[in-house]
Amino acid sequence: MVEKGTYRVKSGLAEMLKGGVIMDVTTADQAIIAERAGAVAVMSLERVPADIRAQGGVARMADPARVKEILAAVSIPVMAKARIGHFVEA
Repeated sequence: MVEKGTYRVKSGLAEMLKGGVIMDVTTADQAIIAERAGAVAVMSLERVPADIRAQGGVARMADPARVKEILAAVSIPVMAKARIGHFVEA
C-alpha cells in the first residue's frame, strides 16, 4: 500500500534526510556526482545561489524538462522550488 502525504511518509523522509547533505545542482551530471559523493537529496535549480548573487537576479524554478532529466539520473530524492505566488511555475 502506497501512502501519500501522511505523517508517517513525511516523518520518514525527514528521518532519511537527517544528518545528510542536500546539494544544489543545475544538471543531471552534477546530480550524479552529488549522489556518488553521498548526498541524501538534490535541489534542482536554474542557477546556484552563488551565481545568482554574482550576476544579480532572482532564483527561478528550474526548467521542468531538466528536473525530469535529474529524476531519471539519480535514485535519491530530487526537489525543485517555485517562487511564492508564481503558480505557473508550480
